[in-house]
Amino acid sequence: MPSLTKNIGKNDPQHQKLVKMISSRLRLAHKGQQEQHDVWTKAEDNILAYVPEVELDAKRRIKRDQGDPKYTTLKLPYTYALTMAAHTYLTSVFFGRSPVHQFVGRHGEAEQQTLALEALISYQVDVGGMMGPYYLWFYDAIKYGLGVIEEFWEDEQVQFAYIEEAPDPMNPLAKPIKQQTRIQMPGYQGSRISNVSPWDAFPDPRVQIGRYQEGEFFFCRKYLPWNTVARRKAAGFYMNTEHLKGGMKDFATIGDTSQLTTPQSETLYSGDGEEEMKEHPATVTVYEGSIEIIPSEWKLGDSDFPEKWMFTITADLATLIGVQPHGAMHCKHPFGVIETEVEAYGTYNRGLPEIIEPIQNTMDWLINQHFYNVRASLNNQFILDPSKIVTKDAETAGPGFIWRLRPEAYGQDLRTFFHQVPVSDVTRTHVQDIQTMFSFGERAFGINDQLLGVLSGGGRKTATEVRTSTGFGVNRQKTIAEYISATGFAQHSQRLVQLSQQYFKAERKFKVAGSLIREMGQAEAMNFLTVNPEAIAGFYDFVPVDGTLPVDRMALANLWKEILMQMRGVPGLIMQYDLGKIFAHVAQLAGIRNLNQFKIEVNSPESLMQQADAGNIVPIRPGAGGGAPSSPGGNPAGVPTAGEGPMI
Repeated sequence: MPSLTKNIGKNDPQHQKLVKMISSRLRLAHKGQQEQHDVWTKAEDNILAYVPEVELDAKRRIKRDQGDPKYTTLKLPYTYALTMAAHTYLTSVFFGRSPVHQFVGRHGEAEQQTLALEALISYQVDVGGMMGPYYLWFYDAIKYGLGVIEEFWEDEQVQFAYIEEAPDPMNPLAKPIKQQTRIQMPGYQGSRISNVSPWDAFPDPRVQIGRYQEGEFFFCRKYLPWNTVARRKAAGFYMNTEHLKGGMKDFATIGDTSQLTTPQSETLYSGDGEEEMKEHPATVTVYEGSIEIIPSEWKLGDSDFPEKWMFTITADLATLIGVQPHGAMHCKHPFGVIETEVEAYGTYNRGLPEIIEPIQNTMDWLINQHFYNVRASLNNQFILDPSKIVTKDAETAGPGFIWRLRPEAYGQDLRTFFHQVPVSDVTRTHVQDIQTMFSFGERAFGINDQLLGVLSGGGRKTATEVRTSTGFGVNRQKTIAEYISATGFAQHSQRLVQLSQQYFKAERKFKVAGSLIREMGQAEAMNFLTVNPEAIAGFYDFVPVDGTLPVDRMALANLWKEILMQMRGVPGLIMQYDLGKIFAHVAQLAGIRNLNQFKIEVNSPESLMQQADAGNIVPIRPGAGGGAPSSPGGNPAGVPTAGEGPMI
């Protein structure tokens, strides 16, 4: 938030009006979000392969803890397996490129400008720590049906202190005194992103989540440590922080949650009490987001044209601590949203766990019923006459048991008052039924055994059959990847470009992103570009992700090996290509990074003559130069001519 905040006191009537207008929108957003709470709770439990513990399972757990083995209810981690397979595919497609964000000039911008822009964005991705949030962004989209990130530009200021000895200014001859020195300096400058949990995202529910940029507002809930609040106040972004107290109630209660353990925002340090929290709370829960307002209606300006403003309000909807224009020239909500279901009309789209839930429940029922029947068949069941057999012995019997007979049964045939009930496994086919449910999941998502990293059964299969089945599954994932690229990732990349063009003011050297320069065989100095605001000016389009998996580097190296073997028999073809560069390219594909240190540097004849005159090189074959000062043709001694050996 590069724009500073307006100073509006808590007792100002305008403050009360703004609080009322913002609160009404947050309550509307929370009401729309509540409809998804049950769905998200089930999704988290299914990913964790969690089964709510009933009273009977609790008793079995206590006995297991005491050393008495007892069974428990099982939940197959099938949903987790499908989720991770889909996540692996998408992240491999999007983040297997180098650089991750690739651009092309829209109106004839020079290639050097495009390289400069890619180098700057790649620096922000690496140093700004974006890759971790990117992976979580895609994971949330698969898990919940939507993934949300927040985008902002940061001009970081860091401060450090140290204590050193220095002369006493009052008495230079006295013993040096200790003094503390503080230094504040600029830190990272560039774009940053942070993940927003769907539980903490509050978009305008009057539009579909995929069209969130058309909504009037978008808020997110944040848990800010007090140090963050202090930094932002010092930078001029926050106000009214003196009114922040501990124990504020959040208006948007989540209610019943899943078994996913989340951090506690109001946890105190050991020994803290209310008296220690009077000055300020340890953590402040706020709602921060953008609203497209007409400034004249909100009494925040005289313009009648809509523009984006950022607002920060405490969780109890009582105190505004931030009111500022958004300031970004892209004029969009500073959030990025992606979805994995291609659906345009629902307010919220489904995630993978919600779609697979009926199949998951059926598989859990099949496996638990099968094991229950197996346990029943392992336990012998008897019908006996309690007047002939001591019932207590039968109830407590174990392996190698002894049952006592009553005196009335002495000498009688046991089969007349004792009978073992035959037990058959009626759930024997449940395991095969589970395999059938696996195939339903494959058809639903296109994630087959090959994408899961296992080979399916059913006898021998040809390479064509495996490649065909894998290809169809990949095509299903390819469509989702292209949809995410077109609807969410491309728009995010465009906002990164515009933030960089607006706020990047320095001039620095950045390493060229990707391996293009290295593969072209350019010098190491060509790997760096000077980037300044003029170098990245212009209009650029994001190169879309085509949805195909990156080529296996070892497979590609083997392919090049076969090509070189075929070229060996065609001399005319070899003469058309530089075999040295092809060899270096194949070595790089195979993972060899230090090949250049073995390369022989061939000097010019003039350089060799100078080195020979200085006595630094001699012929490999002694006497090749005749040992004379010069040859009849005037060639210096030791400098090889055509047909002579090289020099060392």
